[in-house]
Amino acid sequence: MIVLFAVLAAVCGRGATVPTSRSALTPTLDLVLVNAKIFTADPRHPYAEALAIEDGRFTAVGTNAEVRRLASPATRIIDVGERLVTPGLIEAHAHFDMPPPGRHIALPSLPFPGPTAEETLAGVANAALEGPGWLSGMTGYPVFNDPRNWRDALDAVAPNNPVMLSGCCGHLMMLNSRALEALGIADGIADPIGGRWGRDASGRLNGQAYETAVNFVTRRAMAADPDASVQARILRRGADAYARWGVTTVHQMAHEATLPDVRAAVERADLPIKWTVYAWGLPKVAIADAWREVDTDGGVWPTRARLGGSKWVLDGSPLERGAFLQEDYSDRPGSRGRSNYSEAQLREILSGALTSARQVALHAVGDAEADMLLRIMSEMAPAERWRALRVRIEHGDGIFGDRIARAAALGVVIVQQPIHFGELKVEGGQSMQDARWGDRAKGFLPLRSLLEAGIRLAFSSDSLNADDTANPFLNIMLAASYPRRPDQAITREQALTAYTAGGAYAEREEARKGKIVIGVAADLAVLSQDILTVPLEGLPETTSLLTVVDGAIVYADGPFATVGATAHP
Repeated sequence: MIVLFAVLAAVCGRGATVPTSRSALTPTLDLVLVNAKIFTADPRHPYAEALAIEDGRFTAVGTNAEVRRLASPATRIIDVGERLVTPGLIEAHAHFDMPPPGRHIALPSLPFPGPTAEETLAGVANAALEGPGWLSGMTGYPVFNDPRNWRDALDAVAPNNPVMLSGCCGHLMMLNSRALEALGIADGIADPIGGRWGRDASGRLNGQAYETAVNFVTRRAMAADPDASVQARILRRGADAYARWGVTTVHQMAHEATLPDVRAAVERADLPIKWTVYAWGLPKVAIADAWREVDTDGGVWPTRARLGGSKWVLDGSPLERGAFLQEDYSDRPGSRGRSNYSEAQLREILSGALTSARQVALHAVGDAEADMLLRIMSEMAPAERWRALRVRIEHGDGIFGDRIARAAALGVVIVQQPIHFGELKVEGGQSMQDARWGDRAKGFLPLRSLLEAGIRLAFSSDSLNADDTANPFLNIMLAASYPRRPDQAITREQALTAYTAGGAYAEREEARKGKIVIGVAADLAVLSQDILTVPLEGLPETTSLLTVVDGAIVYADGPFATVGATAHP
């Protein structure tokens, strides 16, 4: 049955006369799609054949005949040839980085398992031979887990160049003496809230930076973008890539710049898709500083962009053994990682979440970190209060066992990245899960169990600058197969729901987008193949042939290439 768009409640509320004829209730349609297999992400009416759009919203969803009857001679009708149409996909956790300073250091085996210490030092030495200036690159976790003093080691091979080496997951960085000097970082510098500087036994900096200390370095080293033009180009390039996959909203975890700078870049980029920004929790003197940044943001965000809230990194990742575990790392007895914040500081973060109008997003990976977070939430406020706030837990790998029921009771949303389910190789060619967690690996990273407990899932890639890992169909394939834990695989429909309605729910925007239902924003994708039926291994080849945002065509390809883009509404 077709459901017609109606605003009767609003009209009646204003005391206006309610029209009763069919023609009076039928809108003049902008766009109609027919002959489609429409996945609505609405469990009450999961599939349809046709849809209609007016003024940027879905106004009808039903059969071909029902929707065609609503069209006028002026309506634009597109026959999609029985292709799969989905709500616009939502990338719920992505990063965009400014280019590092200076020349790039070429290193092998990236990102996993990464170069050895000797390969890294040789690469830095070769780059230094080209002359003075900054040298920047990425290296792997075999290097970051090497116990030598890396400040001294980098000084030995590049004594005249500032050198900056980043870890692929953003939690660690290494600098030599020239780089520390250029950035104004002296041995007496205090550890920032939520991070720390590595030091040798004498207290001298050893060149390593952890967590918010990394953000301190990157914001200082990459600040030469006074008009936001460089960052705007990066964002626009990423948005265009996402549009080709049918992604219509991106949640940007804005670690790379201050909130005003990100807002300026978003505005300058004139993004074709929607953008939700989560400002990085980076306190200057107190936790409240970072909350004040989002609570007092008075900037005007451009059309299709909004400030979602504040993002806090509570622990690290298992790659560098930074995730906070209840038991020792299997490959490093005596080490359980660590929390980036004390219990008192975590209470301050959560206190900000309880009083702010903005949302909180919490990176929590280890089981000890998840346990502490859920316990403190339960102690600070009733479950119904947390359910109303809809706390996001980014990754949530350690939410398994009895923590699943506790998380469900608090109404948290878990934003997961199926790309992390793959066999990430670390030292010795072992998988990261087996190397770091040993026999306990079968507990971490559940999926089906979360859904069965009633926890809402949103999917994302955790990608940097919309690289190949950002492919949503690769992530859907991994969620629907889950090679390491087939018992935790979910259906393709469930995975697609997590990438659409789940993403909207995660940002508290489910009343406005994420489904193909009457009255919500007309965001959709016409896909190149039916991802619900094609062989699973073929999913990553999927692209969008037609991407629509707020009823406007922002990308068209293949048989629809001549359709042409429409202006922003």
